Amino acid sequence: MRKSALSLLLLLTTLFVTAQENTIVPDGYNKFYFADGKVSSEGFMRDGKPDGYWKTYWENGVVKAEGNRKNFELDSIWSFYDETGKISLQITYLKGKKEGIRRTYREDEVIEENFSNDIKQGLTINYYPDGTIKRSVNFENGLENGFAREYDSHGTIVTLIEYRRGFIVDRENINRRDKNGMKQGRWKFFYENGKVKTEGTYRDDKRNGYFKEYDEKGNLTDVSKFVNDIKQEEAPELVKLDVRTDYYPNGKVKTVGSYIGDVPEGIRREYAENGEVKAAFTYRKGKIIAEGIIDDEGVKDGPWKEFYDDGQLRSEGNYRNGNRIGKWRFYHPNNNLEQEGNYNNQGNPDGTWKWYYDDNSLLREESFLNGESEGIFTEYDENGKVIIQGEYIAGREEGLWKYQLGDQREEGTYRGGMRNGEWKYFYDNGQLAFQGSFIDDNPNGRHVWFWPNGKKKDEGEYINGMKTG
Repeated sequence: MRKSALSLLLLLTTLFVTAQENTIVPDGYNKFYFADGKVSSEGFMRDGKPDGYWKTYWENGVVKAEGNRKNFELDSIWSFYDETGKISLQITYLKGKKEGIRRTYREDEVIEENFSNDIKQGLTINYYPDGTIKRSVNFENGLENGFAREYDSHGTIVTLIEYRRGFIVDRENINRRDKNGMKQGRWKFFYENGKVKTEGTYRDDKRNGYFKEYDEKGNLTDVSKFVNDIKQEEAPELVKLDVRTDYYPNGKVKTVGSYIGDVPEGIRREYAENGEVKAAFTYRKGKIIAEGIIDDEGVKDGPWKEFYDDGQLRSEGNYRNGNRIGKWRFYHPNNNLEQEGNYNNQGNPDGTWKWYYDDNSLLREESFLNGESEGIFTEYDENGKVIIQGEYIAGREEGLWKYQLGDQREEGTYRGGMRNGEWKYFYDNGQLAFQGSFIDDNPNGRHVWFWPNGKKKDEGEYINGMKTG
């Protein structure tokens, strides 16, 4: 089992950093000291290795880190503190792996991350200093997946970001106010389950344009038109929102659809005589934006197509019980292929996936195994030059990775999705720009930055992410 940052930190700080001779008690309680005689760390040893509860200290006597080992492995909550005694990090472990919540404390926010078997899973939430939510995003197997929400200091959602396997596929700014506190632009209000309840546009704090209301399943239930916050009762295009039902001669439902006047809006379902949904369409202002079966519970099934507002095809593939399966293709607004790949029967990406620029040139190539990145990852610029390359194992970066970010080149190694070992950055002239080592993504040891002419720009010493010099 790989050593964690805490293991290495403890060994470095307790066994080797001291400048005076210490006698190690291989089975019993040990204390280690700084050169001035102050305690640097203390805890139990068993068979010559740290076990049980340990503490390490700053040179001013304040506790730097404390936590427990069980059978030599990190266990339960480990806590880290700055030199004033203020907590900076808490990590929960089980059998040497992160399991549960990791909290990072910063001046302007607190970050709560959830881990399972050392992999980030579920919600990661950033909090403002007063405890209100600042940002939330869902993780699956270490990658962002689904919708992220960003909040202002009053608790209002101001940005919606959609992720697909760690990549941003859509971003929408909503619920914004101007410097005078007036609502401007697109606003959305939500149910507790995250579904949109109401959406519409504000101008100078007044409703202007169409406002739509939905039920908790996402079905459109009403549309109203406002001008300067006054509801237009006689708006010809909104005389009535009709839910129209057609029937077979035997009285069974044939079609159900909603309309604004005579223009389809929302979901329209077509039923077979046995009551099964045989086709469904989603309309916006009379245009089909999605085509495929949605049952009465809102579950998608069978062949599906989704469209841009102008009618251009956006995506196509198959659903089974609400999961994408088989081959799927996604398209740019100019109808050129944007992304293609396969989903397995569980709805997880599987096999080789490819992304394209809107001129059809290859942007990225990546392989998946049951939803986790697995194998070589390569990303290209618009001229076909490799800008990122490395390998994933079980959804996490592993081994040597190389990046070409603008005029700067970076290279270094990952272990378990975190930077471990030496990393180097280079200017476009090949001159070294940075050199330093990391342990589990935390700066460790000597870090040096250089100017383009090779002269030293800055340097610092770190222990497990904490700058010590």
